[in-house]
This record gives sequence, C-alpha cells and structure tokens, in this order.
Amino acid sequence: MNASSSSNLYSHPEKALEEHMINVADIAQQNLRQSPANFPGQITRDRLFRLIKTCGLLHDLGKATGFFQRYLFASEEEKKNLKSMEETHHGLLSAVACFFAANAEFEQDEDLKGDDRSFLSFIAFLTVKRHHGNLEDIVDEAVLNDKEQVLMAQIESIDEKKLTILNTALKQNGLKQDITVENLKKWVMNLSGELRSIRRKLRGLGRSRRLDPYLITNYLFSLLIDADKSEVSTGKVLERNDANLDSSIVDKYKESMNFKDTFLNKLRQKAYNEVVYSPLDLEKRVYSINLPTGLGKTLTSLAFALKLRKEVHAKKGFFPRIIYSLPFLSIIEQNAGEFEKVLKAGGLDVDTSLLLKHHHLSEYTYKKDDEVYEPDDAKILIEGWNSEIIVTTFVQLFHALLSNKNKNLRKFHRLSGSIIILDEVQSIPFKYWLLVREILKTLIEQMDSYVVFVTATEPMIFSREEVFPLTDRKKYFNVMDRVVIKPEITRDISVEEFAESIEINDGRSYLFILNTIRSAKTFYNLLKQKAGEKEVAFLSTHVVPFERLRRIEKMRDGRVSIAVTTQLVEAGVDIDFNVVYRDLAPLDSINQSAGRCNRNWGKKGEVIVVSLKDEKRLYSSYIYDDVLLDMTRRILQKKEIIEEKDFLELIESYYREMQDKKSSDRSRELLSAVYSMKYTSVDETPCISDFKLIDEDYPKLDVFIELNDEAEEIWQDYIRIKEIKNIIKRRLAFSQIKADFYKYTVSIPMNVANLPPEVANFRYVNRNSLKDYYDEDTGFRCEGVTALW
Repeated sequence: MNASSSSNLYSHPEKALEEHMINVADIAQQNLRQSPANFPGQITRDRLFRLIKTCGLLHDLGKATGFFQRYLFASEEEKKNLKSMEETHHGLLSAVACFFAANAEFEQDEDLKGDDRSFLSFIAFLTVKRHHGNLEDIVDEAVLNDKEQVLMAQIESIDEKKLTILNTALKQNGLKQDITVENLKKWVMNLSGELRSIRRKLRGLGRSRRLDPYLITNYLFSLLIDADKSEVSTGKVLERNDANLDSSIVDKYKESMNFKDTFLNKLRQKAYNEVVYSPLDLEKRVYSINLPTGLGKTLTSLAFALKLRKEVHAKKGFFPRIIYSLPFLSIIEQNAGEFEKVLKAGGLDVDTSLLLKHHHLSEYTYKKDDEVYEPDDAKILIEGWNSEIIVTTFVQLFHALLSNKNKNLRKFHRLSGSIIILDEVQSIPFKYWLLVREILKTLIEQMDSYVVFVTATEPMIFSREEVFPLTDRKKYFNVMDRVVIKPEITRDISVEEFAESIEINDGRSYLFILNTIRSAKTFYNLLKQKAGEKEVAFLSTHVVPFERLRRIEKMRDGRVSIAVTTQLVEAGVDIDFNVVYRDLAPLDSINQSAGRCNRNWGKKGEVIVVSLKDEKRLYSSYIYDDVLLDMTRRILQKKEIIEEKDFLELIESYYREMQDKKSSDRSRELLSAVYSMKYTSVDETPCISDFKLIDEDYPKLDVFIELNDEAEEIWQDYIRIKEIKNIIKRRLAFSQIKADFYKYTVSIPMNVANLPPEVANFRYVNRNSLKDYYDEDTGFRCEGVTALW
C-alpha cells in the first residue's frame, strides 16, 4: 500500500488495517460467488453480496482505537495486562459500526420490508461482534449490557486524521456509510433503542418454525470468519482445482484392477452400471445407493458423485465440492486411500487441493501444485475444506451444520452447492433422524446441495417417497445367498458358558463381536485356551490405534482365522470371516456384522446371534436401548434361520416399528432451539450447543502408551513441545505430531483403580512400567471398573 495514502493504523503488526479489511471483504465475496445459496423471500443474492461486503469492510474497525494500537505493538509482558482491559477488545465497536452501515446499505431498497432490513442489519452486527468467538442465544446478543461507557472511551481514543484516511479507503471500496468519530458516538447512543425493538421481534422467531434465519446467519458468519482467517494466512482465495473429474476415472481404475469374472463381481458391475449410466434429473435432490454389503458402494458412490458434479457444472455453471462423510475414523484412511488410487489411475496429480482428509487427528500438511504450505497456513486451508473432494467424519459434517462454535461453523459455507455423501448412514442415532431430515431438507432447497445416502440398511430419515433410489435394491437383495442368520437367543448365557460351547473347526475362520470390552477380554482369554496354538486376534478401543490397524490389516489379508472384537469392525471395515458370532444388538447392527461374513461369496457363511449376560444383566443392555433390543429379539425369534435375501424385508419392518415406538422428542427440542436461534442457554433449556452426535457413554481420559521405539520418540517430541512458552506456537508444533501421538493413545474410564501418573499434563505409561498398565494382547488393564467400550 502507498505509504502516503495509509492511515498508519494496523490490524496486525505488519499489515495496514484498511488493507486487511478490504482483502477480507474481497475474499468473502469471492467465496460467495463460488456458492449458489439462494434464500427465500427478500434475502436475494445481491443483498447477500452487499451485506458480506459491509461486514468484511468493517469487521475489524474497532482495531482503530488507541487502546488496540497500543496493545498491538506492546511487549509480551504489557500485552498480558492490556488484554484484560475491555477497551482493548475490538469486536463490539466494529459491530456497532457494521449495524448502521448495513442500515445505510439497504435504506434505498424500497421493496425491502422493515423487518427484513432490521434482521439483515442485526445479523451483520452479530456476525462481526462474534467473529473471534462462538455464537450465543440470539436474544441475549441484542443488548449492549451497559457497554456504552467502554465504547465511548474507545471512540475518544481514535486518531481522527487516521480514521479519515481509513474511511476514504473503505468508501473507495464500496462502503456507503461514512465512518467518523461523530457518527460512532451517535450510533452508540442510538443502538440500545434499535436493539430493543429487534429483541422483541427475535423473541418470536421460534413461532415461525423457519430454518432460513438460522442458515442465513451461519452462512454469513462462516463466510466472514473463513475470509478473516484465510486473509491472515494465505492472503487470497485459492483457485479451484479444475481437474478433469468425471466418472470415467473410476472406470479406468476398475479396468486396471483386473477384477475376476465371478458372480459377485458381475453383480457389483451391474449395480455400478445402473447407478452411473442411468439418466440424471437435477431436480432430484436426495438419492440413495441401498445395496447389500460387499457390492462396491464406495466406488459406485464416488463415480455417481463425479457424474453429478459434471452435470451440475454443465447445467448450472458451478462445480460442486464432493463431501464424503463416514461415521468412523477407522474407515476414513481406507476409503480416502481408495479414492487416491482412483484419481491417480485417471492420470491426475493428487494434491490436497484435489483430495483432502479432515478429522480431529488430521495432519496439517497441505500441497497445491508444487507449493507446500507452512503448517499454520495448512491448518487454515484444511479446516476451511479447501479441496474438491473432502473425506471427513459425521462429527465434522453434522457439527458444521449444528453448532455454535466458531471452529465448526467456519466451513458451513462449503456445504452450499455441495454433493454430500453419507456413507453408513444407519449410524446416525434415531433420536436425531427428524432433526437431520429438517436441516438437510432446508439445506438442499436453499443452498442448492445434493445428498446421497449409501448403506446396506437404509434408515427412514427421509420417507421412501422423498428419496430417489439409484438402484432397484430388491433385485440385488433377492439374489443374495452368502449368509444365514441363526438366532440362538431363547436362553441368556454367561461368557463362560458361551466359550465352553464354541467349537473351532480347521479350515474355517471365526469372528466374535461382543458388546463390552470387559466381556470381550474375558471371552478372549477363555478362547485362547481352546484355540491352542492358533493365533487369536483381539480388537477394542483399549488397544492403541497403531496396533489396531496392524491387526485389521492382518484380518483383511486373511492371516487371522480367529478374532474377538467389539463393535468397531461392524461398519465399513473390509474383513471377511466364514462364521460370525454376534452378541445381541439392534437389528441394523446385526446386519452390519453380517457384512463381515462370507463377504466375497465363498462357502456359505453363518451369523449366529447369542445373548450374553454377566451376574447382573445382559451385556447388550449396557450399550443399547431396551426398546430396540426387544424389537430385535421378537423379530429374530420368529425364525430359526434367516436367509440373506430376507434381510431387506426384516430391516424395513424393524425401521417402521422403530418409528412407531421410539420418540423424536430430542430432535424436536433441538429443532425448537434452531428455529429460535438459541445457540446457548444459561439454564436447562435445550440449545444448539447441546447437540452431540456421539454421546459420551462414561467419563474418559486419554493415556499415552509408550509401546515401542516410535512411541518413545513421539513422547520426547511432546515433552519438548510442552516447553514452548508461546501458546500459539506450542499448539502449532503439537499439531504436527498430533496424528502420530494419538496412534499410541487410548481413552479409559476415569475411575480405573490403576490410573497412570500425569506427566506434562497428560497421563503417561512409559516402557518400563508397560506391564503394570498395558497387556500386549488386550490393551489397557482396566482394573476396578466395568469397561463398557
């Protein structure tokens, strides 16, 4: 920036304030151009552009105060004292200016109703006020809370000459309202009255039962905070990767694999052709790929999404991002690895701008073309979902849709105009079905998105009439003859009785899926005695992930003939056993377990359901809902043997009965909070921040297990990182080892008797004391508690 035209006010130590705000406004508008959101009523795209421009141009205006400028260039010691002063904070003063600037922006729009104008101005106020924090109850936000005196002190500290230069720059970039000291004082005096009127209207939001106010607010908030973070790191919007992505690259990959000409592979290809080569109707928004396990749903869904992406671009002019979402970390690496092979088979140079993995343990490494970004910039790009294909977890996706947290909502705008694939969608708890349906329904209607359900057991989140099936599912289920389910649940038995009854026959492989870690460990130790010299693999979340993945690989390669696990292998893990024993669980879980049996259509497999108990109750009752267990037991007891071709009909009747008998009260409570935009609550009233896709079953804490040489080196790195005094640098340094660190971390109950010592703020088991805390076969020794998971 030309020094003579600079205000000499700064947003960051080396960046002029006007430069930062103008750039943020520009980045936010560029992101909005990539996003086809079109809300109902008078909130047109033109008005969204003008509103986000205003927010971007003024979001850091409060940094013009003498208090903030002094803080910015103070020593570290001075900053600690200045940071606690309210006058140093910049969000509220920026929000005041933005509120009145938004009013000025729309005052000439004669067709814009007063209520809509005041709502837009208030959303600008809220977005700017909270752009460094989390959203709170919207009614509580519409009040100044006696901050007028602080605001006046901030205004008095502003250098008027510098503000004049700043104002000129902002006006040249499209701001309609003059920002002067006089105006700022007048606005502070008038704002309480303006907010009082808005507050009354906000109290009635919930009665409208509309979701668009919530979506609009999150959308603008997301655009601003993503632009703000991106401007500070990369300084620009990354160009989209316009690689030649279409379904033909999946065809090339399949050809390169030279799949054998088996009956199962013919079925897979038939289903693939039906999904990928049928005509597309872009008016259809919710699709399903409902096929039996093992029929190649992963590749088929990717090919369909690529086809849909190309069709949307041809007809609508924009490239949708593909957001592929899964319930479990264990299959993210597996499926992302498969996608990478597909892209490479298509001759594409696979970098992070093309394919991105994002979960809470993601490594912060980002590469585009030949440029490798620094870790802090990589973190911003990854968490902002700057990629064409994003492979992520249900937690990341649904907490982007339903949250009050800045970090979660930052990627909300990426959902607009996207193709969202929900793989293993049956993992969404029933209590959230209604909530998920309403949110997704509004998202696809107002933000031009598409949803694809991928599952062998399609839940009735949407009615069957609302979902467009991409396959004739009955045709595929009717020819399935790989597996039978044999219910042996007329009598509840102990783990000891179960182990005694098992016969291990040579030439067959066995998988035992139990409901709790305690029952799995007990059974494993008993089975080892019967198995003699045969290797028995054990899997649970008390085994460190490094070792779990190694054991899953052995199972996948057929090097393990006997395995005892908890439910973590149920969905998506590509393993295959001749016989599967499953402790009683809801019917959809049993069906998923059956997907680990005779997956590749060898000799007919058996899934035997048993009902195990301890001295007090059924193990299943520790984990699952009693209503679902009772429904499952009644359905299974009707037949001695259930053929695979009958699975679909059973699951359908199970889901229908579930809808009749299970309550949607939790969804209704959270929907009410969304309608009211009640992001947080000071009492027990349900609020948006209450949404947790995964409920904690018991209080846990993490323990690092120094299992081998690599773990020892990682722990030493962790100790060195903890000595870094600057918290931001310390967090960034840890992010570089985070994925490796958690390969050797397990979560255990907080009330274990043998709690390891705390070192550098983390529970730690060193190699010398390994045998006291960790069993090399069954994982952490949970003495003194009943470990459920």
